[in-house]
Amino acid sequence: MAKYKAFNVHDLYPADYVFPWDKFESDPDGYQFTSEDIAYTNAMELEKYELKTPMTPYEKQALRRWVASGHSVREAPPSKYLCAYPSHLSPDFLDVYRIDKELDAATKGMSKEQKLAYLQEHTGCSAETLAERQKREENELLHKQTPEAAREKIRMLQRQLCYIWIFLSQEGLYEDADAFVKNHMDEPTPFENEW
Repeated sequence: MAKYKAFNVHDLYPADYVFPWDKFESDPDGYQFTSEDIAYTNAMELEKYELKTPMTPYEKQALRRWVASGHSVREAPPSKYLCAYPSHLSPDFLDVYRIDKELDAATKGMSKEQKLAYLQEHTGCSAETLAERQKREENELLHKQTPEAAREKIRMLQRQLCYIWIFLSQEGLYEDADAFVKNHMDEPTPFENEW
């Protein structure tokens, strides 16, 4: 019988890893985050997430595979049921995983038409209108045409936000920041209309 190695979150990044704060602080906008930086951030985020989030062993295993593949716990995987997630919500991995499993179980054995009818009834999802399809296609085209430099800038900003989140957590300010975000969730972010 094969014995599996016990999971250790610290195996997700190099053992000798130390974040170069001096380089980062000397030029935060120009700092290029390395794959080790991202792996460390994701691992620390996973460790904290597991401590405060009840999960089944299967959910924990799926989440660990997601993080080990280079993703954040707060990053949602692709879903078969896009209509189950309102656009104003930002589900994390576990939200999508759980809802997808529930919908898989609920629609097991149904035909394609029956599944569509079930989803329309239970998630508020309706058939895509012509205008919605055209808007979706425009967005897909825009996404495909976005220059790599703009994508890299977006990724850099996402990484900076991640490090700010880590700082807030380490300083014990996460609850305050989370409350602020919840209180201002309906307000547009700066330059939101430019996108």
